[in-house]
Amino acid sequence: MPLPARPLLVLAVLALACAPAAEAPAGDPPGTVTVIARGLTFEAPDTIPPGWTTFRLVNESPMIHFALLGRLPEGIGIAEQQREVAPVFQDGLNLLLAGRPDDAMARFGQLPAWFGQIAFLGGPGFTGAGRTSTATVYLEPGTYLLECYVKTAGVFHSVSADPAVYGMVHQLTVTGAPTDATEPTATLAVTLSSARGLEVSGEPTAGEHTVAVRFEDQTTHENFVGHDVHLVRLAEDADPAVVGAWMDWSRPGGLETPAPAEFVGGLNEMAAGATGYFGVTLAPGRYAWVSEVTEPGRKGMLRTFTVPPAGR
Repeated sequence: MPLPARPLLVLAVLALACAPAAEAPAGDPPGTVTVIARGLTFEAPDTIPPGWTTFRLVNESPMIHFALLGRLPEGIGIAEQQREVAPVFQDGLNLLLAGRPDDAMARFGQLPAWFGQIAFLGGPGFTGAGRTSTATVYLEPGTYLLECYVKTAGVFHSVSADPAVYGMVHQLTVTGAPTDATEPTATLAVTLSSARGLEVSGEPTAGEHTVAVRFEDQTTHENFVGHDVHLVRLAEDADPAVVGAWMDWSRPGGLETPAPAEFVGGLNEMAAGATGYFGVTLAPGRYAWVSEVTEPGRKGMLRTFTVPPAGR
């Protein structure tokens, strides 16, 4: 079978331990869902209402994580992911890293037909240790997975035979009456396109911002992922190209902990024509917008900028 467009995006645990549900802090507005990354597990509610939903990723882990959101085809759940998807991805990665790309592609070709029907709907982007990030998207009723496939020692965080060590995948059922949460108002906007790369409108001043991310189109890049956007704070002497190379999961060291810089949030992949949002507080300093694709600099999807001190 042909390789699906997103063969690394919905990785599932090989053992399913039930984590306690995370409670949203008192005073959270309607439509807010708190997801806690604790160790190498996610803690989140099992059932949430549809409508505009803000995922608040609280990273209590000592390493970088993110929470990709995907809606599964009808009749498919985490058990099918565990049985039919997780072994394929870890095996394929191992073959790539062993220098056997043809064997890796053959293994990826064993993914189930329904895998290509998963709809990706954003979710909080790369978030450094001890940080909190938010992402807002509109959810229809259905069954969803949240997952992190950052790697440690060559193992995806959502794939392992040991649930005491790994397990960064969580199933959500979206059902019931929609909340009265409304679409956010943006102060900055990022537009992503295959032709022009990553374009930013608005002034990234110091302070709180809501970033609208508009997917003008969507495509499958050489590492089989679609474009997205993440925000990273750079040290003064940091080389942005190092960050760009780290974003490619398919190369040695790609998406491997620790990250080469401090990631502060973003928005994961969505379909062509979609718009999602993420929140960020910008302190003065040097930053980059970067997409999780091969050679983002060459494609116009790695752009640096500086936030000046307030009042300048």
